[in-house]
Amino acid sequence: MDDAAGQFLDLIQVLRKSGMPSPPQRAHAEFDETTLQVFWKKWPALSAWAGSLWMMLSEELAEPGTPHRDSELDEVGGSD
Repeated sequence: MDDAAGQFLDLIQVLRKSGMPSPPQRAHAEFDETTLQVFWKKWPALSAWAGSLWMMLSEELAEPGTPHRDSELDEVGGSD
């Protein structure tokens, strides 16, 4: 796994351990003003990035899977 992917998975784990995702109402009530201002300032770029990634993954997963073409990797069941 490359470094960027590892860092991204670590970030997801940190968010999960910190109680995220919490309901927006709770976050709004509990976050201090500075945190909310930083979120407001940074969110457009993060939102666009996450939305683009979500759309690409959704499109990719919407297509039916294709069989693997390497016969050495194929597993064929049988009876003895």
